[in-house]
Amino acid sequence: MKNTIPLVIAVVLGLIAVFAVSRMIRPKDSEQESHYVEVVAATKEITPKDDVIKEDWLVPRRVELSSLPAKAIPWTQRNQVIGQSTIRTIARNDYILSSDVKGMEIRLARTLSEGEWAVPVTFSDPSLVLFLQPGDEIAILATSVSQKKIQKADVTEQADVEEERSTSVIFPCVRILDIGKGDGIRRGEDAGGNGTIIVALNPQQAATLVAAQRIMELYPALRRSNDMSSLKRRDVGMVNDSTLEKLKENLEPVSIPDTVPGQAGKMN
Repeated sequence: MKNTIPLVIAVVLGLIAVFAVSRMIRPKDSEQESHYVEVVAATKEITPKDDVIKEDWLVPRRVELSSLPAKAIPWTQRNQVIGQSTIRTIARNDYILSSDVKGMEIRLARTLSEGEWAVPVTFSDPSLVLFLQPGDEIAILATSVSQKKIQKADVTEQADVEEERSTSVIFPCVRILDIGKGDGIRRGEDAGGNGTIIVALNPQQAATLVAAQRIMELYPALRRSNDMSSLKRRDVGMVNDSTLEKLKENLEPVSIPDTVPGQAGKMN
């Protein structure tokens, strides 16, 4: 009898330990599970030449929220895809995006993450905008003009005013939501020629961008997707008149000849 008492105590303590550990692990498992979502993927290669999408062509694909494509279709909304045609070829096991499906209603709000606002931005030079696509990541640079008063020796005279231009990064990494007609598809005839796109920002950044467009010239710079470098404004610094003057330091002036090479013989 004496030998069984320690055994019973050991068993009870073991059960208590197992119960305690299971309670500690379960919240973590449920927490990790909440970071994932199931989206629609293809079981086979689907091309625009194929018949309409069949139910058995679709399969759920589990993906982490932080890696979720902007226009991925939740598995719970797979019925919106069935019976539709695709606009592009979708590889086997690849995501089916809402922008891939012809006739599927696209809502810009679905492309936003929690805490994000969609904001239009117009760039001073639209050249790069013509090459951008929804989902691309860009940096937004701004050129501003500041005025500096230079007091004359005679303080009774009005001070001279000099303007200084400076360029810096206001948003190092911004995700493009849409360009063109609001359906998430980039076409050659779409808008964008005027330099306007839709980007995703948090509320404070959105307010800053709206204000900046009124007083600054804005320019985009295309980033590599998921590039983790230069994510802080100070990483890039500021370029002003002093920066441009320093580019000329220790450089000898070039003398341009009167004649162009190869033309001297023709002039004789």
